[in-house]
Amino acid sequence: MIKFFRHIRQKLISENRFNKYLLYAIGEILLVVIGILIALQINNWNEDRKLEETRQEYYKQLLEDLDKDKVYINNTISKFEGQRKLYQDYLKRFSESEMSMITMYKNLLELNTESFALNFNTSTIESLRNSGEIVLIPPVLRNKLVDLKRHQEKIARDESLDNRGKTGVIERLSMISGPLHLVERLKGKEELKSSLNLEKDMNKIIIGLEAIQSWMDFSEIKSIGGLKELLIEIDEIEELIKEQINDNE
Repeated sequence: MIKFFRHIRQKLISENRFNKYLLYAIGEILLVVIGILIALQINNWNEDRKLEETRQEYYKQLLEDLDKDKVYINNTISKFEGQRKLYQDYLKRFSESEMSMITMYKNLLELNTESFALNFNTSTIESLRNSGEIVLIPPVLRNKLVDLKRHQEKIARDESLDNRGKTGVIERLSMISGPLHLVERLKGKEELKSSLNLEKDMNKIIIGLEAIQSWMDFSEIKSIGGLKELLIEIDEIEELIKEQINDNE
């Protein structure tokens, strides 16, 4: 092709046809410019296609993370609500019947005192932010994802702080009672039980157990409310992501 154009140029020059040569030269320049523009456009199309493929992959990963979070949140709400019901049942028994200290102690021991840290699936959002590719996500959806992560962090942080307060009560209580189930283990060991004389501190132990359950009641009720709000946010974000996926099909 280059030889063909060179032959035409040489022929026009040899024939002293300068006007036609000038027109030809201009045409050749325009042809080259058009070729460059086409090549740039094709390159832009390829880049846009790659970016869109990356965006769609992120959408897929986000939906997977959000679905896992919904299962995790629903399980956590169910766990917390179950524990709150057991605590309310204890309070109901306490208010409706005469209860001895040992019965009160046993009932309190049946309630859960375990701390429960909250952890959410934020790997895709963090990857988007750390890589700078979060700009690939439309602004409205991007802002909702950032708000969701901020809300998740607040709920997890609040639960952690509440657990820390409850753990402080448990630590102080353990200095009085030892392990919470020590009284049960001392059954049949009357001499040892008499030597330890835990009964003298039973009132402090019971007050400590009550304080633990009060911390948990406050903390878990608050977390249940926050987790239910998260479910609403996640549903809204999933709808937006699905709309973006459908628009690309």
